[in-house]
Amino acid sequence: MAKKVNRVRRAVSLTLFCLLVATACTLTALSLLPPRAEPGTTFAGLSLDGKTREEALRTFERWWDAERERTIALESHLISTNPPPQTLESLGVEPDFDAMLAQVRFRSVVESWFSREERRREVLPRYRPGEPRAEHLAAWVSEHALPEQPARVFFREGKIARQYEVTAFEFDTEALAERAVATAAEGSDRMELPMRQSEVRVGREVLNSIAEVMATFTTKFNAGQVSRSSNIRLAAERLNGIVLMPGEVLSYNDTVGRRTASRGFKPAGIYANGRHEVDYGGGICQVSTTLFNAALLANLKVVSRQNHSMPVPYVPVGRDATVDYGSIDLKIQNPYDHPIAIASQVQGGTVTFWVLGKKDPGLSVSIVVDGHSSWGTSVRYVDDPSLEPGATVVVEPGSTGRRCVTWRIVKRNGEVVAREKVSESVYRAWPRIVRRGPSAPTPVANEPGDGDDGATPPPAQPATNASRR
Repeated sequence: MAKKVNRVRRAVSLTLFCLLVATACTLTALSLLPPRAEPGTTFAGLSLDGKTREEALRTFERWWDAERERTIALESHLISTNPPPQTLESLGVEPDFDAMLAQVRFRSVVESWFSREERRREVLPRYRPGEPRAEHLAAWVSEHALPEQPARVFFREGKIARQYEVTAFEFDTEALAERAVATAAEGSDRMELPMRQSEVRVGREVLNSIAEVMATFTTKFNAGQVSRSSNIRLAAERLNGIVLMPGEVLSYNDTVGRRTASRGFKPAGIYANGRHEVDYGGGICQVSTTLFNAALLANLKVVSRQNHSMPVPYVPVGRDATVDYGSIDLKIQNPYDHPIAIASQVQGGTVTFWVLGKKDPGLSVSIVVDGHSSWGTSVRYVDDPSLEPGATVVVEPGSTGRRCVTWRIVKRNGEVVAREKVSESVYRAWPRIVRRGPSAPTPVANEPGDGDDGATPPPAQPATNASRR
């Protein structure tokens, strides 16, 4: 009996030993099998379930065979014509297979026995920069590059139009592949060409913030005076679109430049020492006057302004601004914390200026001129033996002396918040000049001028006060 029991025990032990050995061998064999992607793993719409690392890699390679031909449209505001779309491969985009494999969770068969749960996992494409074929793109940019131009803002047909700044630039070959990789990863089909630019004074976002009309002013002129009209148009064009950043000052003379024939200006009527004369640039003071009034209404700071030697016909006294290159300038400053622009238009017999920027809806500005006084002028006779005895010819009509004060009234929501004295204008009394024949009687030395109110004239201005009408 005992022998029988021992035999049974030995048989059971042997069986258990064999089972253990077989299990160990099986587990060892299974552990030598390659790990496989866990259930629920996908890539680009394809299932990677149960695929080995090598099989997953082949899936990625097949995907890249098609992906490398995907094109991206290239854009840049710095060139006149965009180049044709380019493939990812030509832009230096390479697949990063290691980064994609790192997203896959591979499990051995043994691990799979102990975890039957299916987890959804999407493997995303990964790219890395390589070596682009960029020579043709560099040549394209060089051929179609826009010339350097400043930022400008215009007002055309009731709408704001912008010209974005173009500085000196060149194609950035080194940054091409990295930017293409980022574009490919985002899944976008458009990309801004990388450029190396000089420092930009007015960026695109800054220029886009100039979006409203803050103030406008118009004056009229005789379009039949061809030379004068041409000078008005030329000066207005050189001011059209100027952008002023916060605190910046616009100099009329620096912007319009010297008034010479070589720069396109023509001879036309001017005021000079109380007389009507002709010189290059006649008429540009109407442009400076119109700009001056638009600036006042936009509540800009007037840094420098001087009135004419005599009143002008296109604005009331106290509202004019004369200029003379090298001596008399109109300067205005942007006092706001946002950029503004000066826009102009000459159409028919009118010149108009707009100040563009960000309008304060609660703010209103008005201009008041008071403190008026005037005094008479004199007559100066010039003997002219070529005239008949007793005959007279008026050479210059002269002008009455005038004085006034210009104020700017600023209101917010109807309440006055500022009353600013802009300037005190003094217009000299210039004599009427008359040519007379040799036997003309001697007249009274002084004759009162129109509007003489008996006021005491102010100290005389320098006789060199020339005004370009």
